[in-house]
Amino acid sequence: MAQSYSFGKAIHVPQSFEAKLSVSNSKCPPPECGLTGRKYSYGKVRELVRRFGSALVRMGFRKGEVFGMILPNLPEFPIVLLGAAGIGMPVTTVNPTYTVGEIARQLQNSNTTVVVTIPQLTEALRQVAQLCPKLRRLVVLGNPEEGFTSIGELLQDSGDLFDEKIEIDPSMDTFVLPYSSGTTGLPKGVLLTNSNVTANIQQIEHPGTMKVSACPTTNCDASDLQEVFVCVLPFFHIYGMVSVMLTGLDHGAKLVTLPRFESESFLENVHQHRPTMLQLVPPLVSYLSVRPDLKLESFRRLHTIIIGAAPLGPAVANMLIERLGKPDLLMQEGYGMTETSSVTHLSPIVNNKIGSFGEPLSRTQVKVVDVETGESLGPGQQGEMCVRGPQMMKGYHNNEKATKETVDSDGWLHTGDIVYYDEENQFFVVDRLKELIKVKGLQVSPSELEDVIRRHSGVSDVAVIGVPDEIAGELPRAYVVKKKGVAVSKEDIAEFVDVKVAPHKKLKGGVVFLDSIPKTNTGKLLRRELKHLNTSLS
Repeated sequence: MAQSYSFGKAIHVPQSFEAKLSVSNSKCPPPECGLTGRKYSYGKVRELVRRFGSALVRMGFRKGEVFGMILPNLPEFPIVLLGAAGIGMPVTTVNPTYTVGEIARQLQNSNTTVVVTIPQLTEALRQVAQLCPKLRRLVVLGNPEEGFTSIGELLQDSGDLFDEKIEIDPSMDTFVLPYSSGTTGLPKGVLLTNSNVTANIQQIEHPGTMKVSACPTTNCDASDLQEVFVCVLPFFHIYGMVSVMLTGLDHGAKLVTLPRFESESFLENVHQHRPTMLQLVPPLVSYLSVRPDLKLESFRRLHTIIIGAAPLGPAVANMLIERLGKPDLLMQEGYGMTETSSVTHLSPIVNNKIGSFGEPLSRTQVKVVDVETGESLGPGQQGEMCVRGPQMMKGYHNNEKATKETVDSDGWLHTGDIVYYDEENQFFVVDRLKELIKVKGLQVSPSELEDVIRRHSGVSDVAVIGVPDEIAGELPRAYVVKKKGVAVSKEDIAEFVDVKVAPHKKLKGGVVFLDSIPKTNTGKLLRRELKHLNTSLS
């Protein structure tokens, strides 16, 4: 099945923003720091992109060399990204919470030659540099330090070496090189070309896909005309980078950046800036739905919440809609992977199926196949989802084996997700293929059990994994975070589940209480960490 429409010409990503950034006296501020108020006009962003790219050329860096970014969400993030990419340098984005060893592994694997970071990480980066002999230059977004060049110095460059006519092959030259574990294994570099990313932005912006308006003129006075995003999802992650930052820039939106999620600063910025759209993950939706002191006026302009990274329960979605007193609030769920430049599915702008992650975007082909036979399945049948489209990666960096394991000979990317679709082409996730628990040959969905356990009044959060068993093969085990002030025992949880599920789904692997469930920055459960924990407890 596929949605299709006529695409524009695929071009170099930085060039695609020329029209948006070309008016130097623009009053529309795209990036603004939510903590300091530091901001730039569209015209200033364009100027600084050129200066930064030119400075890199002046220091001897060339097209094809990899540029590293270890930055939280800051207004300078798009300046640095587009400046480096503008001279043909693939950009690898690194999670700033990584350890020295994790940073070094990514920079080594990607062959990064220059990297920019914040003052808080300079000491760690000095240690990283000792492990990465190919690193030739360290840049800090702050005052000059020993061994580091200040970004302020680079932004004084004249910009004359920034070549707008640089030869770029959009379908082959890499724009960004983020890292992903894919369906299994260690993080791998994902080669996303200029065509991949521009195609995905066009798919997201296709009429009828998202209820978002482009700023009517680059000289507008913002106020009630400009879309406003409060950006808490990390830009170093593909969701934040493409679906929030780059799509926001392309719409002429005001981007209010927050370097990390802190509840009070997030709500203060929501109140101050009155967002029109929020891009969230399910834990943040849950947080807002139970926060007792929300200022409803803060959400007056809010028309859409986009949810990604994990499924959102209908009960939580409806609770937030009721809490905000906005029955017309659009809750759009999406699906994507780093390997697909961000998005392959998005629920329609008239969404009456909360819990579905929507339908395929334009020019995205999707099939659901039997995990044993590979046979294509019809509506209502559960199987592995495979996708194909212009947003799909070129492959994994220096890892042909992993590429072939993920993308078959017909070009289908195997997502590792078990899904089904209904008669209206709306898709629903069931579970991860690799996370399904096999009890005496019968499949048990961890997310199904998690949904049951969350209904217990004493449960704040939960994750379920399979633990080895000599007789059954595996047994379900629940890791539970208790609600504060509520007395609940392991037996209470097990008995609560027993009466609601089939015998093979009962928690015969036990219940373990934790202070928190391990998750990624975007809210995805890290089940492998729970498996490691289970091994250490055994």
